[in-house]
Amino acid sequence: MPIVYRIIREKFIDQPLSVEGSRLYSARWNPKGRGVLYTTSSPELGLVETLAHAPRVRYEELPTYWLFSIEAPDDIRYFRRDEMPDYWQDNTYERTQQWLKAWLQKPDRLAVALPSVVVPFSFNVIFHPLHPTFHQLQIVEQEIIPIDRRLWMI
Repeated sequence: MPIVYRIIREKFIDQPLSVEGSRLYSARWNPKGRGVLYTTSSPELGLVETLAHAPRVRYEELPTYWLFSIEAPDDIRYFRRDEMPDYWQDNTYERTQQWLKAWLQKPDRLAVALPSVVVPFSFNVIFHPLHPTFHQLQIVEQEIIPIDRRLWMI
């Protein structure tokens, strides 16, 4: 069973497998109203993704982030970069959301793994909560993830 990683703010520590945030706000791979669970293939990618999407605040004002290690069933469809549509790195998300439309509507696999736009050599692994095996996701570890000041030059 693969291990994936999820970084969340401390205020959501009691909801590490929640899809509510992605349901309320659209993202690259899901439209508003369709919640999915975003995870990463490594803690390092999770940190880079978190910092890339962090609000522009001073280092001292960054919230505390927690790293969750999650064991998942081995039902993940990996997409290589050469399988991705030409527009997968665009900053407008309507087309990327449409690219996954069939899976978002009827998940035939528990998860899809897509190259990260921020670090295209690693994967964002997106889980569908309506898949029958979603409940098998298991948190195996959680800890505060330190953010080195050198990564935050504001």
